[in-house]
Amino acid sequence: MTAPSLNHGLLRHRLVVEADAHPNLMLRLLEPFAVHDVQPTRLRMDGPADGVIDMADLGHMRAEIAFTAPVEVAERLWSRIDVMVPVRSSHLVSTAFSEAAA
Repeated sequence: MTAPSLNHGLLRHRLVVEADAHPNLMLRLLEPFAVHDVQPTRLRMDGPADGVIDMADLGHMRAEIAFTAPVEVAERLWSRIDVMVPVRSSHLVSTAFSEAAA
């Protein structure tokens, strides 16, 4: 008999968000993770190439947030983020968690 895995019931997820390049976007995207006690394992944000945000024309920003959580929590995070005002579109990709890949 093997000991129960700490990763039992968890999946790897990647949340991809396309949004207006708002200065507070990163804070807004990460707040739901803190509320649900989920620690992102990787975060990548690509903003305007020149790094300048014009408040009259916000431009485009893309965020990819990788994390491990039960599917119910991942879908709750996705639904909270998808309705945020600066978010143009978002999608959640989930894969099985592999102990060998961990």
